[in-house]
Amino acid sequence: MRFGTAILALVCATACPADSLTLRDGQVVQGTYMGGTARTIKIQVDDTVKTYDVTDVATLQFTPPAPTASAPVRPQRQAGATGAAARKDSADSRGRI
Repeated sequence: MRFGTAILALVCATACPADSLTLRDGQVVQGTYMGGTARTIKIQVDDTVKTYDVTDVATLQFTPPAPTASAPVRPQRQAGATGAAARKDSADSRGRI
């Protein structure tokens, strides 16, 4: 049972990327950036929001959100002569009118 829990935790950790806050003492905090002020940074870790002073922070790395599924984009037609105008232009270029 413990092995299954460990596997589930590993899968969630790789499937649920988080923001990383590295403190000057080397501690790394994984969570979700919740904002802050000029002097503080707020990170949500599990169900709690922790506040850190910016003087204690070495780095803050953001993980981009996973792309969401969207409708396929239809290719656009290029502007230009089509139909009868294109046939007339090609005939003119061969010296016939």
